[in-house]
Amino acid sequence: MHIKELRRTHDASILDAERLALADPQWRRWVEQQINGDARCRRNALAHLRLNGEASLIVRDGERLMVRQAI
Repeated sequence: MHIKELRRTHDASILDAERLALADPQWRRWVEQQINGDARCRRNALAHLRLNGEASLIVRDGERLMVRQAI
């Protein structure tokens, strides 16, 4: 389901809809592959991390980026 659809269905903010999407293990795995394997995705993930700090959906483990476990 797309983020836009999740927002509409659950009347959620963008961040809440992203959290809902990342609750799916397959989606989570795909996102982690993208943010670690694609330079543009990695830049966006790092920007998200800088902008959102502790509320970020992404965490850094050394050089590896991961989706935060407790979302």
